[in-house]
Amino acid sequence: MLRFFPVFVSIFCLGPLLFGVAGVLVPALGANPVTGDLHLSLSPLRLLLAEPSLKKSIFLTLFTGGGAPALSLFLTFLVVTFTWNSRWWIWIRRVLPPVLSLPHVAFAIGFAFLISPSGWLMRLVSPGLTGWSRPPDWQIVQDPFGLTLTLALALKETPFLILMCMAALSQIDVNRQLLLGRSFGYPPHRVWWKLLIPQLYPLIRLPLFAAMAYSLSVVDMAILLGPNRPPTLAVQVFHWFQEPELSLMPRAAAGALLLLGLTLMLMGLWVAAERLLGLCLRNNHLNGKRGRESHFFKGLARLSVPTGFAVTLLVFAALLLWSVTARWRFPEAFPSRMTWVHWSTELPYAFRPMGFSIVVAGIVSTLASFLVIGSLEAQSHTRRHWPLGLIALPILLPQLPMVFGIQVAALKAGLTGTLLLVVWGHLLFVFPYVWFCLHANYLAFDQRYITAGLAMGRSPLACFFTIKMPMLLRPVLFSWAVGFSVSIAQFLPTLMLGGGRIPTLTTEAVAIGNGGDRRLSAIYALMQLTLPALAYAAALIIPRLKRGTP
Repeated sequence: MLRFFPVFVSIFCLGPLLFGVAGVLVPALGANPVTGDLHLSLSPLRLLLAEPSLKKSIFLTLFTGGGAPALSLFLTFLVVTFTWNSRWWIWIRRVLPPVLSLPHVAFAIGFAFLISPSGWLMRLVSPGLTGWSRPPDWQIVQDPFGLTLTLALALKETPFLILMCMAALSQIDVNRQLLLGRSFGYPPHRVWWKLLIPQLYPLIRLPLFAAMAYSLSVVDMAILLGPNRPPTLAVQVFHWFQEPELSLMPRAAAGALLLLGLTLMLMGLWVAAERLLGLCLRNNHLNGKRGRESHFFKGLARLSVPTGFAVTLLVFAALLLWSVTARWRFPEAFPSRMTWVHWSTELPYAFRPMGFSIVVAGIVSTLASFLVIGSLEAQSHTRRHWPLGLIALPILLPQLPMVFGIQVAALKAGLTGTLLLVVWGHLLFVFPYVWFCLHANYLAFDQRYITAGLAMGRSPLACFFTIKMPMLLRPVLFSWAVGFSVSIAQFLPTLMLGGGRIPTLTTEAVAIGNGGDRRLSAIYALMQLTLPALAYAAALIIPRLKRGTP
């Protein structure tokens, strides 16, 4: 049975990539499988190059897609270097799960409530510090350079990279190397810079590239926070695909193919910059200079941790306040009148998208966990490990071209708008996250426990369910919760593969958040973040209840 799991994974999780690439490439070359026109031509390329705002969209895409992961990487290394084994590090490990449970869309809506010219931060300092009785005429949200989108993406991706660093550092003897470096007179941050970060960075390169691919092709956050005149290339291609004229689909395909090329180009430039920087810093790593304690960066790191957590709390508080606001005029710091009527009015309409969200995320996360456990069990028996790059391929490539290609193939096959296709689309992007969260703990399991069970006369299946699964319950549940939250946050696979017929909290939150009703936006954002939070809470509580600990 176990030998069939790699086949299942290839069919369910990697097979759609072939349809995705073909579904983008064929229309981009002029053929339109949906209308039946299969003649190849360069007309899609000419239509794409004729777009007057194409150059600006490409610049915004590269700026936000490259700037956000670079800033996230800097903040991650800053925090890890200067908080390792301190009380701050212990605190980070405790608060990381609730921070990670906050979906991108909910964070974007709350972040806009926080920093907009009429946002909560401006209200807290007005008119006392600013003298303003009206909001300033500043374009902070949807600014023309994408700075707000870049900052929001960096703040949202930094906790993910810190989590990946935690997993990677378990493979490095950090404390011993720090002790050895300090015995030679190096301050701790110099030991990190010269010795530990060169070992750590290759272990988190794939998660970093996944964050880069997401930043380049993000649509939901870019609609809410990014520039719109013109938008980023991903949003532009998404709008082109939404046009009812099917003859224009090849232009959207050409744009999606361009986005894929930009992603591969940026990753190639990043790798080239890595090697160049490595050559430039080689002498610095070997020159033996001890340096001094860096109080500035140490203070910056220890300030960034509570600041990031405070931003998350303020985002959540802003969503709560706006969801119960009846009257909140600028520059009042808090609403002058509150009511629950918006909740009671909207909840009956939210049950349907909430039900779809729970059903799809529950099926996808359970199926992904089943496939990952089966595949890892097969690997532990055969000792043949899959390349991590192959597993991560769905999240290393930009999501929009892949979903676009699958949608074209589904339109031709008449499968669009079905729940099964949406589940399959979610599974494609959920599986890698579940794999990365579980594979290290699973393969590190001590097989001598199973050997002892077999020696007592138990069957291999009984040993698996009575020994291995109970001991791995916590990482399995945490991986399931990660898959659940990733599925809840999926926007493009739900909207494009579902044909708008499978509403979820995420699609509703983006649609409402792009409008002008802050109260409804806050309600849907809160409902969206509640589901992943409950999943993470269950992953933490169930193992404790099973052990009988309080």
